[in-house]
Amino acid sequence: MSFRLAAPSCVIPDRVGPNCRALAPLVREVGLMLLETRACQEYDGRDLPPDLPDLGLSYHAHLPVDLPWDSGIDEVCGAIGALEQKIAFLQPCGYVLHPPQPGDLTRLLRRRPDLAPLLRLENTRESDLSGIWAEIGDLDLGVCLDVGHLVGYGQERILQLPGFLDRVRMLHVYGGESARGHAGLEHLPDPGLLRHILDEVGGGVLVVELFRLQELTRSLGLLRSWLDEWGMEHD
Repeated sequence: MSFRLAAPSCVIPDRVGPNCRALAPLVREVGLMLLETRACQEYDGRDLPPDLPDLGLSYHAHLPVDLPWDSGIDEVCGAIGALEQKIAFLQPCGYVLHPPQPGDLTRLLRRRPDLAPLLRLENTRESDLSGIWAEIGDLDLGVCLDVGHLVGYGQERILQLPGFLDRVRMLHVYGGESARGHAGLEHLPDPGLLRHILDEVGGGVLVVELFRLQELTRSLGLLRSWLDEWGMEHD
């Protein structure tokens, strides 16, 4: 069992490049937070400098939360494709996606079947994935389990969905979500629940999803101490 530690690309008030340089000594992987379709389509070499591969990091991408599902699959595919071109030189290993309406995933993958191995569907405040769980299974998709959403919004029932933990490829870990934002890991109500989940998952990417460098550093240290105590390998 081994976990790769990661962090989001927005922990200091600067562009993606300086954020990645700040994170390189702390984690092995960075999640590119491509949360706004239009703004991220306008990224250039100042945002994504060509020397990012030299940092020795792995990358994944969080796809926009405002993908144009209402405008049709052609528009969605166009938006995703444009972003893929921007980050292709970083060879991202996966894409986190907020769950769309039932049927949209099927239509997307009918057009872009190559996306299936890359997608990790995230449980959000609005959707705990139970409404599209059968579709996720039919399409054989992975999951990004957001532990903060799980404990913050009482979503523990999703752990009982058939095969749920077997589909987890990535986890967002922090102390919980509220109107004040994401809390540090020291506020996690039950670290034993996290330990149980990680035991069952057995490996993958652990994204400490905090957005202030000092808080991130503190929580990374706490997470490493827990993993060591639990006998779980990490890098």
